[in-house]
Amino acid sequence: MNLQVNVSEIEKALTQLLKELRNQKGDVIEIEPADYYWSISKEELYDPYKDPQKLTLGQLSDDLEEIRKIAREETGPVSLDFVKISSILAAIGHKTVW
Repeated sequence: MNLQVNVSEIEKALTQLLKELRNQKGDVIEIEPADYYWSISKEELYDPYKDPQKLTLGQLSDDLEEIRKIAREETGPVSLDFVKISSILAAIGHKTVW
C-alpha cells in the first residue's frame, strides 16, 4: 500500500483542531504531570509483527523547548521536529477532553 499525505489537508485539519482547542480550553493547555514518555525507534515503531526491544525515553519539556525555538525563529525547522511536535500533540490529545 502506498500512503500519500496531502500537506494542505494536514495543515487545514491542524488549523481546525487548534482553533477548536483554543475555543474549548484557551491559549494555554496544561499537560502536567506528563513529561517523560516511551520512545520507540522508527524501525520498530512501524513493524507491528515484532515486539519493540529498543525502548528509550523521550521528554516533552525538551520537545517543547525545541518547538519554541522554531516559533521564536531562533532555529530553523528540521524534519525530526515533526516527531517532537507529534509527541506534544499526542500528550494534548491524551490529556485534553472537550
